[in-house]
Amino acid sequence: MGRVQNFAESCGVDLMSECTGYYFTFLNYFSGSTGPDSANCQIRMLEHWMPSCRNRFTAADFDFVAGTLAREGGIAHLAKLWEDPDGRREMLDLKEVFRSLIESPVAVGVSPRFYFYLLVRHSFLDAGLSDPDLADYVAGVMTKRVCAETGDPLQDVTRGFTHAAEFLSFITRSRGRMRFHLQLAAGNQFLVLTGLYPTFLKQRCERGEAPDLEFYESFASNAYRGAADCRMVAAAGSRQVLGALAESLPTARRSLNRVAEEFVFLGE
Repeated sequence: MGRVQNFAESCGVDLMSECTGYYFTFLNYFSGSTGPDSANCQIRMLEHWMPSCRNRFTAADFDFVAGTLAREGGIAHLAKLWEDPDGRREMLDLKEVFRSLIESPVAVGVSPRFYFYLLVRHSFLDAGLSDPDLADYVAGVMTKRVCAETGDPLQDVTRGFTHAAEFLSFITRSRGRMRFHLQLAAGNQFLVLTGLYPTFLKQRCERGEAPDLEFYESFASNAYRGAADCRMVAAAGSRQVLGALAESLPTARRSLNRVAEEFVFLGE
């Protein structure tokens, strides 16, 4: 966190002043209230704060898998496997399904959750990250961020909060649920920025406008670690996923860099 303060001071930025407006924007986002008094309002829990893909696949997603794997008369068997979480995971781990996703024009009919889950899952498997819950979480984050409505400061990646200084002050001064959700938002934001938009961060660093990519990677890791340590909000399973992501973030980030380079068009 000290590196953010030092960088801000070197640029002549009053960190506390710059962040005040952002702090109340966050309060408004979580509480649905406006103005400084919103700090005294009950903080509204973010709905579905642990994004997931595997439990939200569509009928079209199954049809795609069935079309790839089914032999004559085998669709009924695949349907039974699809209903079983372990069976579905094993089906989606097949390289045949992944190759069909990236090569077949039929894949345009699958859901964004299905598409990103397969990309992340197979990229993580290639990198030695075998936990399906980890891939599920990251794919869920990508789905919500890349497909976000323009103007949402916590979901719209490139038009939202893109500086660590925008998070630092209000994370430091927040407690309980608010602190947890802010840490989670910071981790998610910089996971996506370092994973899918590394060129954006590198160019900003070269212009002297921001720290390097590794700094933001570390910032995201620390944010996830802080969220994982918040026992009053997160359940044990959720803390385990966030803790694992904090530890494996460098590998996860490089895997997402490959996904962005080879499979996802994000514009200029």
